[in-house]
Amino acid sequence: MDIVLKAVAALCAGVALMAGVQMLGLLSVKQYLMSDTAKRPAMPVMKPAYTWDTGKMATAIPKMPPIDTKAGERAALGAINRQIDLQIRAGNAVPGPTFRHMR
Repeated sequence: MDIVLKAVAALCAGVALMAGVQMLGLLSVKQYLMSDTAKRPAMPVMKPAYTWDTGKMATAIPKMPPIDTKAGERAALGAINRQIDLQIRAGNAVPGPTFRHMR
């Protein structure tokens, strides 16, 4: 019974000690965040070394002609029709029911 009481006391002391350490860490983080050193920016504001003039880019790139997608549409419709044809042919290959006269 004595060892059980010591184990429970050690467990309670460990839990209290860990809670205290966490509380101290949280308080130190809160104190740092409220200080003046945390309020100044950590990194300087970065500015680009050069700027893009998008007005000049529009004239430098030639206008592309429209892309004809009719060939792709025909290929897709051909593939769909081929699948339908294969399914119809597979259905025709199944033997039909045989009729036997009942005796």
